[in-house]
Amino acid sequence: MNKRDEPRDARLRPQLGMFDSIATGLAAILGAGIFAVIAPAASIAGPALLVSFAIGAFVALCNALSSAQLAAVFPRSGGTYEFGRRMLGPWWGFSAGWMFLVANTVGPGAIAIAFGGYFHAVVGAVPVRTAAVAAALAMTILNAAGIRRSVRVTDVIVVISILCLLAVVVIGIPHASTSNLTPFAPSGVVGILQATGLLFFAYTGYSRIATLVEEVRNPKQTIPRATVIALGTATALYLLVAVTSLTVLGAARLSQSSSPLEDTMIAAGSGVGVVIVAGGALLTTFNEGLSDLLGVSRVAFAMGRESDLPTGLARLGAGQNPWRSVLFVGAVSILVASFAPFYVAVAVSSFGTLLYYSVANLSALRLQRQQRMFPRALAATGLIGCLGLAFALAPQEIGIGLVILLVGLAFRSLRLVTSRRSDKKEGPGS
Repeated sequence: MNKRDEPRDARLRPQLGMFDSIATGLAAILGAGIFAVIAPAASIAGPALLVSFAIGAFVALCNALSSAQLAAVFPRSGGTYEFGRRMLGPWWGFSAGWMFLVANTVGPGAIAIAFGGYFHAVVGAVPVRTAAVAAALAMTILNAAGIRRSVRVTDVIVVISILCLLAVVVIGIPHASTSNLTPFAPSGVVGILQATGLLFFAYTGYSRIATLVEEVRNPKQTIPRATVIALGTATALYLLVAVTSLTVLGAARLSQSSSPLEDTMIAAGSGVGVVIVAGGALLTTFNEGLSDLLGVSRVAFAMGRESDLPTGLARLGAGQNPWRSVLFVGAVSILVASFAPFYVAVAVSSFGTLLYYSVANLSALRLQRQQRMFPRALAATGLIGCLGLAFALAPQEIGIGLVILLVGLAFRSLRLVTSRRSDKKEGPGS
């Protein structure tokens, strides 16, 4: 066998059951979205960010179920990169994979920045960026050690994260005032949609399980169930916590906060709550970054396997661990954690994710009747929702996202031209 073809045969080993899959999905969803992005969303939509959360959850559900049924038909790592290649063609698959890489290498970096903000609030002597870089480095090292180690960490932290968010609700609700919910939608429908596009960052991990399909046992049953459970649990928690923060702080104070849940506990007069939020924020944001990095490294692995990225990214180490792709994604995340503005990183990550799932829904629309687990209307709704939310974001972030997509397409064109020239030089008999 030609060495250059070896990565195409690389396969990952099924290791994750139902609980691990749910925990991995929850870990990828819960995190910086509720602990940090809720504040800029409040400045855009006011109390109507509750509607934004609900719209985001519905679009995410459509996308997640499209991804789940595609994963059942094509049980190979890579998520929509793999689905797009099979159903729409290589350029569609590459575009999805490229935007996923961008969104989710920016994502862990942005999450690391949120971690750094909370860590600085606890240990003032440590600068935000220093803590962010240390977190991104730790996420990379844990993932490079293998999926079983990272998932064990994920399982434990997810339970702690849920308990911390429930504690915010229990402590905060007695201090709530419904007068803080008016005016409800100061920026109207436009504000609600723009905030939804931004808050979509809070849901970006909902199809992490489909991305890991090769490593999930019995994926046809496990992935749809685990996805719905993880997304439903996260949405319920988001709405409860958002209602609590809005009614305790009010939208104006919430929009100015750099650590909104901690400020909610301060306003409620609970020192214990402040400690719980600080600990929960650190654990939850770190866990989300850990899970995001895990998922995007598998897309990098899949793209390397198909030669859309350097084939070295598809080489496996001990325990069939794609550690090279982990280190590649980790390095980019560290750069983002070091230099990128938080708001821009979040918005660009959301835009890339929405384009990625647009391709997932397009792919699901192409499934044959016997392959479908859900009606075609679900994929059509997801497609319309993704495109609508992506282009409801601010023009600056849309522009950055489109430039990144064009750079990716140019990169693939260059690789194809280089590959053809190399093949001509080798000749048919080589």
